[in-house]
Amino acid sequence: MALLLLNAGSSGLKFSLLDPGATEARASGEADFGGSPVRYVFERRGGEAPTQTVPWSGFEPAVEQILADLSAAGEPAPEAVVHRIVHGGTRFVEPVRVTPEVREALSELVNLAPLHLPPSLEVLDAARRRVPDAPHVLVFDTAFHATLAPEAYTYPLPREWSERWGLRKFGFHGLSHAWSAERAAALLGHPPRGLRLIVAHLGGGASVTAVADGRSVETTMGFTPLEGLMMGSRSGSVDPGLLLHLERRCGIAPPELEQALYHASGLLGVWGVSSDFRELLKASRGGDAAARLAFDMFARRVRQAVGAMAATLGGVDALVFTGGIGEHSPELRRAACDGLECLGLELDERANESAVPDTRISRPESPASILVIAAREDLVMARAAAALLAEEPARR
Repeated sequence: MALLLLNAGSSGLKFSLLDPGATEARASGEADFGGSPVRYVFERRGGEAPTQTVPWSGFEPAVEQILADLSAAGEPAPEAVVHRIVHGGTRFVEPVRVTPEVREALSELVNLAPLHLPPSLEVLDAARRRVPDAPHVLVFDTAFHATLAPEAYTYPLPREWSERWGLRKFGFHGLSHAWSAERAAALLGHPPRGLRLIVAHLGGGASVTAVADGRSVETTMGFTPLEGLMMGSRSGSVDPGLLLHLERRCGIAPPELEQALYHASGLLGVWGVSSDFRELLKASRGGDAAARLAFDMFARRVRQAVGAMAATLGGVDALVFTGGIGEHSPELRRAACDGLECLGLELDERANESAVPDTRISRPESPASILVIAAREDLVMARAAAALLAEEPARR
């Protein structure tokens, strides 16, 4: 069974064709139409993947191009299409097959993730039109955090508000956190039960999750992906009184405030040049004071989140770095770990500098481990879909 995995973002679409049980994709790539010209990559297993510029833009043309390239490469038609959906609310905490009722329910969740769900639904609709005879399976990024306890997911707001409008912490990056927790247990040679893990998913979006016995017990993102860590262009948590001040005293209207918090804050806001961490790091090394401040703030907030998660868990057996920044920036990992020796997390400088996922970068005598793990959301998606389809014979 070849599974086509589709992972939509606000301005792009990642994809892979994967056999269940395999770890290497038959083909993979990405359509990035966030800029001009549109960039597109299609890579077959073992082949080269030059970046192309293409004349089209949008999710439906991207789906068409992906399917055409798979066919031209001689790959089998997908027997199922698996979609990463960023938000499942409280209803969807397990993978589901798409039905008209499920599709309608997803539309009702758009208000919970107005920036993230519409792209996913656009891809879903396009793929269902182009691959109508295969089952389509949805895997939800919020599902891993469905195990949060009431004291973790409840906001200290009037109960009537929470009950009327479903206000609660949902958490995100669940597929990445789930994979990192599973992979960490394997690398440590320890079953998930009894293992206290802290997973730092650091990329354009960033979150830290406490995992006990393989289950999420606390996470930094909340009702929206805006809460928690400072991110590429998102502010992360700020004093809500400050936001009220900006609205009431400074004349910042809610739409402008929302735009700034999501798209003009974080690393971009503090540095003022770009949200690209690689560019920021280069500028920081070159003596740019604003870039250095943004870097230091980011590392400090990651370190604070790790400390809070350790307190929640009552200790830590391993800290995991994953995501684009977590996997590829030794400098950020070093800065984030500075001072965490008090938790038994002792970084090995040499191992950190040369690390490639999946590996341990803590000192041999460190009481707790520090790991770098490659994000493999695709594997979680594929296995979850395969399990669902095995349990429920496909309705063609």
